[in-house]
Amino acid sequence: MWTSLLAALILATPAPAASSQAPITVLVAPPDAAGAPSHVIEFAQEHVATQLESRGMVVIRVEDVTRKLPASKRRALLRCNRTEPSCIQSLGAAGKAEVVLVAELGQFLSGYRTGARMYLARDGSLITEHLIPGVREDQLLDALTQSLEVVVPRTRTALRGPPPMPPMKDVPPPGVTPPPRPPPTATTPPQVVTPVEQPPAPEAHPLRRWAWLPAAGGVALAGVGTLFYLQAGDKYDELDKGGTDVPISDPDDVASSGRRAQTLSRVAFGLAGVGLVTGAVMYLLPGDAPPKVQPSAAVVPGGGMVGLSGTWP
Repeated sequence: MWTSLLAALILATPAPAASSQAPITVLVAPPDAAGAPSHVIEFAQEHVATQLESRGMVVIRVEDVTRKLPASKRRALLRCNRTEPSCIQSLGAAGKAEVVLVAELGQFLSGYRTGARMYLARDGSLITEHLIPGVREDQLLDALTQSLEVVVPRTRTALRGPPPMPPMKDVPPPGVTPPPRPPPTATTPPQVVTPVEQPPAPEAHPLRRWAWLPAAGGVALAGVGTLFYLQAGDKYDELDKGGTDVPISDPDDVASSGRRAQTLSRVAFGLAGVGLVTGAVMYLLPGDAPPKVQPSAAVVPGGGMVGLSGTWP
């Protein structure tokens, strides 16, 4: 008699409610992935499971559940319509989970519609969902993470209640004098920094603005020297051919003309160098001091000579 009474009391006692601190068990069901490639589905499923575990949920993968079922029951469970409550109930019962998560990876012309839906396993009712349309394939994992950041807190609140309020700071009872504040520490006044006057910059040399004149003359003389150099080359080619095409009437005159053109080209190049150096010296000399560098040029038999005398500033 006592045994029968004890058994009746045990059966009549309601099952204890889930603790607010107990983790939620979630079955990750096959996603709704119409048109999505198989590798995208595999990556998405594993990403969803990892994200749920990082948020404190106990994850049950559907492949771990269906591996132990017969082939006929496995096909029926994987092919059921995951928008119907009966399918959600069957998945939750097979995985012994509180909730069932169904990810969505529908492919459309505008991109993927990505998100997650949370169902209550015992009756198949929808707890919450969050879907993002127009997602590119390289943004699928980020979109799934964004959806989980929305549905996981809502699911935890629906099953475990709102999170506990943070403890309030202790307030001293009336009549208790708070401890005195420490006296303010003396602060040193900020030091005034006097700006240091910078010495005036040296004035530009009066000749500096005319430095372009000798430089321009040097460039022109370089062009003249190039012309005479090419003319001397033509005379050399004429003598080198030896009059094979047209007889040379006066070879000595051609040779003399070539030497003259060569000498003039050297003189022109030398004067061009003098002009360029003079322009550079006029530009670089600072202040009003007289120039300390003097350029010089001389023509010698068979060539020319350019030189500088003095000291640089």
